[in-house]
Amino acid sequence: MDYNDFHRRLGERIRRLRREKNIKQEQLAELVDKSTEHVSFIERGERAPSLEMLMDISNVLGVSVSSLLDVEADKKEVTDTIPAPLPPGPLPNTIEDPIKPTEQRKDDLERLQRGLENVKALQQLANDYDISDIFQDNGGKVLQLLILLGLKQSKGREGNDAIDEEGNEYELKTINLSLNPRAGITTHHHMTKEIIEKYRTVTWYIGFYEGIELTEIWKVHPSKLEELFASWEKWIDDHNGQSRNNPKIPLRYVRKGERVYRNPNSQSQN
Repeated sequence: MDYNDFHRRLGERIRRLRREKNIKQEQLAELVDKSTEHVSFIERGERAPSLEMLMDISNVLGVSVSSLLDVEADKKEVTDTIPAPLPPGPLPNTIEDPIKPTEQRKDDLERLQRGLENVKALQQLANDYDISDIFQDNGGKVLQLLILLGLKQSKGREGNDAIDEEGNEYELKTINLSLNPRAGITTHHHMTKEIIEKYRTVTWYIGFYEGIELTEIWKVHPSKLEELFASWEKWIDDHNGQSRNNPKIPLRYVRKGERVYRNPNSQSQN
């Protein structure tokens, strides 16, 4: 493991531990008396934290410094994100009025056990695309898009950045239209001018889903989104540089792009 790889994996470990504690990035920054950008650089592996910073982070996350620096631990803990099949035995009897009788629950448990075996195989595939947990952040859907598009998740980055074989970056998004057909595409919970500038430099791929079924993939050049980028920047200027909370991209802007995939079995009228 070289120097850069260590810091990338250290950043990934800090981010994972932070999320496990339900601590937002800006909260961690405040608790260690650093800017959000500083913490973001560390979590992306682009800045090496000082020893003092490591001690502060470990105190906030409730782990020892040695545990924080154990970047190999994340590899060992990947399988912990998937519930392991249970050994045969009686069902717990703690609920007075369960929603299903015992025999039905036993049948459901057997079905779950079979499903989890398949999930393990799916997680092994996801690991090849640098997705450490298909149950987190739409990991399963992102994996599907990566395979179809020939991309790979970019290591040590916030969000759904992806890269191709030449290292070109792309912004990857998914949306479940069955929840709200008029919903917009989520972006970033703390939109800053720096993030907007990054958005301007990458092509976007957006997967439309109906539940778990992929219906369409749209390719959107950032020029199609410039009107939105400019309006977000104006909002930030009007609010004295305050970051904006997750501005949405309306679907009409996505449809200005190119539809590069349509599921032939889909009945969706998107």
